[in-house]
Amino acid sequence: MRLFNRTPRQWVMPGARQGRANARNAGKLSRLLSGEKGSVTIEFLGILPLLFLIMLVCWQFLIGVYGVIAAQSAANEAAKVFAITGSEASALNAAEKVLAGAGGGIGFDRGESYIETTSDGYFKVMVGANLEIAFLPDILTQNMDEADKRISFQREITSRVVH
Repeated sequence: MRLFNRTPRQWVMPGARQGRANARNAGKLSRLLSGEKGSVTIEFLGILPLLFLIMLVCWQFLIGVYGVIAAQSAANEAAKVFAITGSEASALNAAEKVLAGAGGGIGFDRGESYIETTSDGYFKVMVGANLEIAFLPDILTQNMDEADKRISFQREITSRVVH
């Protein structure tokens, strides 16, 4: 005769089966959360704004380099024209045409551009240029003076009069 008429499975208390199921589900959840699956995506999304900011700074740097090269080219052109013609107005007009054709937010600054001559036949051409800051948001620029929205710089070249 059997001492107990129940199998070992039936000895469990009535609510215990659900408790074991919850424990199994909690184990699955902790295994899912403890894994590193998807962490690269989250890290990439976290660094994406910084990546955009770095790209904008690099782009503005390249625009600045292009502006300096264009201004130097304008100074060279003004020096060529002045060396041949001796006319300051036509030399500065030539420099202005070079910078107008360059585009990219580069402008000619006539107030900072001049030509100095010396008695020994040499002259110095100074060409002023303005470069727009490309990626400033409107919230920063709405209260700024127009002069602060641009970077002003000069390029110079010394040469000799041909005639």
